[in-house]
Amino acid sequence: MSHDSGPLRTSLEGLERLVSARGAEAWSPERWNQLRVLAVGGMQRHDLPDGTRIRWGRLALAALPGKYPEGPSQGTVIESIRVRAYLIREFGADDADPARDLSALLADAMRNLGMSRETAARPAGEWRGLPRERMLRLRLVKNTLSALRPVLPLLEDGDFPLDGSGRPWHAGRCPV
Repeated sequence: MSHDSGPLRTSLEGLERLVSARGAEAWSPERWNQLRVLAVGGMQRHDLPDGTRIRWGRLALAALPGKYPEGPSQGTVIESIRVRAYLIREFGADDADPARDLSALLADAMRNLGMSRETAARPAGEWRGLPRERMLRLRLVKNTLSALRPVLPLLEDGDFPLDGSGRPWHAGRCPV
């Protein structure tokens, strides 16, 4: 049976082996997305042990390059941020685990924005009058920052100031 046909019906261990097996890189983006969806579901199952759920989260992250074969994209980064933020919120930050490294997550988010924190924090009240390109840029900011919401309560004062005030950005104070 081809690895790219039929539903993914195997254990977590089997899926982890499949992803690292020779030939997995030839899977279709749709197949990788199917794996990502399945893995996110496993990551969110509260009836599983924490370690198992973390492994499902890592599998979801491992599926992203296959889902986006054209290379790293904003979609890849935002989906990665969502999974990593969920893992950090549920299981805590861990600098030794790339999937749960809070500092790396925040750095990746800011790099994806491609602008300074201060620029990202400026009010966007007049967005309807902006050129299309600027509107799309604001949407990227919103999508990136929204993906970080699960980890905002974990940030200590000053960890992630976006508005230039030195105050941290909290869930109730969205800058865009």
